[in-house]
Amino acid sequence: MAIIRYFRLFSKKTICGFCGLFAVLMILIKLKDFTNKEIMIGNHDLLSRGTVTIEKIAKVKDVTNRSTLREITPSENNNIVIILKNSQGNPNLQKKFETLIQSIYRKSSISLYFHIICDSDGKTVANSTIRRYASKETKIMFHDVFDVTRKVKEQITQMQTFFSPSSKGYYGDPLFFLSIVLHRVIPLDRVIMLDVDLKFDEDIKDLFEFFSEFSDGNIIGIARENQPVYRHLFHQYRGKNPSTRVGAPPPNGLTGFNSGVLLLNLEKMRQSNAYNSLIDSPQTLERLTQKYLFKGHLGDQDFYTLVSLEDESLFYILPCGWNRQLCVWWRDNGYSQVFDQYYTCSEKIKIYHGNCNSKIPTLSWESETL
Repeated sequence: MAIIRYFRLFSKKTICGFCGLFAVLMILIKLKDFTNKEIMIGNHDLLSRGTVTIEKIAKVKDVTNRSTLREITPSENNNIVIILKNSQGNPNLQKKFETLIQSIYRKSSISLYFHIICDSDGKTVANSTIRRYASKETKIMFHDVFDVTRKVKEQITQMQTFFSPSSKGYYGDPLFFLSIVLHRVIPLDRVIMLDVDLKFDEDIKDLFEFFSEFSDGNIIGIARENQPVYRHLFHQYRGKNPSTRVGAPPPNGLTGFNSGVLLLNLEKMRQSNAYNSLIDSPQTLERLTQKYLFKGHLGDQDFYTLVSLEDESLFYILPCGWNRQLCVWWRDNGYSQVFDQYYTCSEKIKIYHGNCNSKIPTLSWESETL
């Protein structure tokens, strides 16, 4: 009541003046916050610790709108996408993620921008791990795995029909198809997408430089499969077409791909009518699977392999040293005589891929820290 009696001493004109001044002051504060980029977006926050910035950005309502993309696309080009789900109570997965991050930072000479597609547990693991090893300015953006997959549920569901034996199986998880439609859910120009079971022995900057070698038609950079997986999966087609390149070993065969390391030019993927027609037309995919007598079970790499049989120009072939797969399962299961034709990689290994839980060798820089 005392405050009310106090204000009665002022004229209405004076009180209006105070209100106007207060409004101007609030606007200036908001402008200052915006200029400093300390923004609260939706229900998300911006946190920082040392050289690591943790960012969470509001859901993108329409990532196909070019003006929207330009407004929220980070200026950095060194974007890395990693999926981390179901890490709670899985120390093996957590250790693989830690090894990946540690190996990247052991060699990296550039600032990195991580995009972690994860559940709540994955966020905790990624946050603590990257904070532990980041040695230069690093940013992290978390994308809720359930929101992301929900946006492209229709496209992923049809992919599961052709490239997974069951939606309940290991490779039936929608995450194994997400790279195919990433250009529709993450508003960036280009990204490198990595499996968790990798170990770097080279500067990741050199991997980013392969983008500059893409031809006009290349939209995805990917390495060949190092086992005769697709020799086996296309055995019916090969039996009816004995002179085919399909499933044959390198360098001239269409060996098939491994999606553990992916260079995705998301902008070119958005603009490619040929690529998007495959995603949006289950009839086209059905025709291809029937033509090549193919039934896949390995998720996105089955899709890329099948598409490459019709249009090789969409893909830039990464050297084998940048995705050196260590799994030898097919050597011991019917293909020992031809196995080395697929498995041999004579160049220096830059990225080791411990697929099918293969043990990755201890590298020289690790020995120094033991």
